[in-house]
Amino acid sequence: MLSNIYVDTNIIIDICDLKRPSHMSSLKIIRDYAEDGCELYINSDSLATLFYILRNQAKLSFEEAIEKMYFVRDIFTLISIDDSIFYEALALCENNICTDYEDATQYICAKKVEADIIVTNDKGFISEDIELFSTMS
Repeated sequence: MLSNIYVDTNIIIDICDLKRPSHMSSLKIIRDYAEDGCELYINSDSLATLFYILRNQAKLSFEEAIEKMYFVRDIFTLISIDDSIFYEALALCENNICTDYEDATQYICAKKVEADIIVTNDKGFISEDIELFSTMS
């Protein structure tokens, strides 16, 4: 049984932006994991990215974006990006294991919480040893 689920930023955006094609499937998967008692994790950078996207791409009002931020914070356990995560993610990039620093950071955070899976719709996401799950059909 799964217990620790790490959720990529694109899934967080999916559940908050009703216009995204994967909104319903992402929301359903996250609800199912929550109802099954799984611990759901995101990192602190995901919140900054989420707010920016909600305001600038999804065109939500300031109040709507704030409401979505509280909604996300109520569901997910937040992992702060500290020095060790920063350096481990950079090392993955420097060693050509991962070419996307944001993905490398997500991966290192998932390792830190001993995630059983990473939920992402990023087709280029690299994971050496944690199963990836997509909400897209």
